[in-house]
Amino acid sequence: MNNKRSIVFDTNLVYFLIICLFITIRIISSTFSIPTVWGYVLNAVIQLGLMLSLPLFLFSSLRKQKIKTTLNDYGFKKIGIKSIILSLLAGVIVYFITIFVATFFSAILSLLGYENTSSGTMTEYPLWLLFVELLFTAILPGICEEVAHRGMLLHGYKKMGIKKAIVLSGFLFGLMHLNIEQFFYASLIGIFFGFVTFFTDSIYPAMIMHFTNNAISTFMGYASVNNLPISNALNTFFNTMFGGNALLSIMMMFLFIFILVGIMYLVVMAIFKDTRLRNMASIADKVVKEELRRSLMQGVDGAQDMQSQSDVNVDMKTYGNSKIFSIVMKTDYENVYKPTFRDNIFLYVNLFLGVAVTLSTFIWGVL
Repeated sequence: MNNKRSIVFDTNLVYFLIICLFITIRIISSTFSIPTVWGYVLNAVIQLGLMLSLPLFLFSSLRKQKIKTTLNDYGFKKIGIKSIILSLLAGVIVYFITIFVATFFSAILSLLGYENTSSGTMTEYPLWLLFVELLFTAILPGICEEVAHRGMLLHGYKKMGIKKAIVLSGFLFGLMHLNIEQFFYASLIGIFFGFVTFFTDSIYPAMIMHFTNNAISTFMGYASVNNLPISNALNTFFNTMFGGNALLSIMMMFLFIFILVGIMYLVVMAIFKDTRLRNMASIADKVVKEELRRSLMQGVDGAQDMQSQSDVNVDMKTYGNSKIFSIVMKTDYENVYKPTFRDNIFLYVNLFLGVAVTLSTFIWGVL
C-alpha cells in the first residue's frame, strides 16, 4: 500500500489549517470588543501568518522542497513594465465590474430578506488612516491572499485538471471571505484571477489586479467620508443609473458590464501576449544557447538528445550551414490526476466550514 501523501492532500491540509485558524480569529474579533490597534494586529496575523507563511513554509516542509522551488511553483516569475501597467488597468476594470456584480447580488439578497448587521460608516477618516488602511486592506491581501489561492491552491489542484483547479480555488476564495455579500463577486474575481495566473504563468498580474481593486475601494471609502469630488461624481453616476426605472437600471447595468468585459478581454489578451512571448523568448534563448554549446562541444548528433530542464522538448535539424530549432513546451496537465477520498477529506471539511459560516451570515448578519 502506498502511503505517500499526494500534493492534493498536502494542499488541502494546509488550507484546512488556514481556514480553521481564520474562522477562530474572526469569531473572537466579532464576539469581543477589540481595540482598533489590536484589530490591525489580528489582520496582520491573518495575512502574514495564515495566508502567506503557511502556504510557503508549511507547504514547502510537507513537500520537502526549498522555498525557492515553492515560489517558482506558485508563479513568482517576473513580468515586464507593459504587463504591470496593463494589470493596473485591469484592476480598475475589476473594481467597476465588482460594483455592478455586488449591487446585483445585494438586491437579490435583500429580496430574500437579508439584512446587513455590520456597524455603520466612519465619521472621521484622516489621511494617515488611509495609508494604514491601504496597507492592511490592499497591499497585504493583494500579496498574501494571492499566495494562498492563486499560488498554493492553483498549483496544488492543477493535477486534477486546470479547469477544476481554477474554479475550485476561486470558489474557496469566495468562501474565505466568510460573508454572503462578498461571496458571489469574490468567487467570480477568484476564478478570473486564477485564469489570468495560469495563462500568464505568473502570479504577479493577479496580485497587481487584487491590490488595485482593493486600493480603489479603500480610497473611495476615504473620499466618501471626506466628501471629495470624485466620490460625489461616482455617487451621482450610480444614483442616476440605479435610481430610476428598475428594468431600465438592470438593462443599463448589463450593458456596462458587457462593455467592461469587452475592454477587459482586450487588456488581458495583451497581458497574455506580453508575458507568454517574454517567457517563451527567455526559455528559447536559454535552450538554443545550451544546444549550440553542446553542439560545439559534442557534435550535432550527440546534442540532439538534449532534454532541457525548462520543461521543453528541443529538436534541431541541420540544413547545410543552418540549424533549425523546434521548441515544444511540455505540459503535465493532459494526464489528469483523480484524487482519492483521502486526498480530499480536508477539502470536504473546508467546503463544509466555508459554506456553513457563509450561510450563517445570511441568517444572522455579517460575521
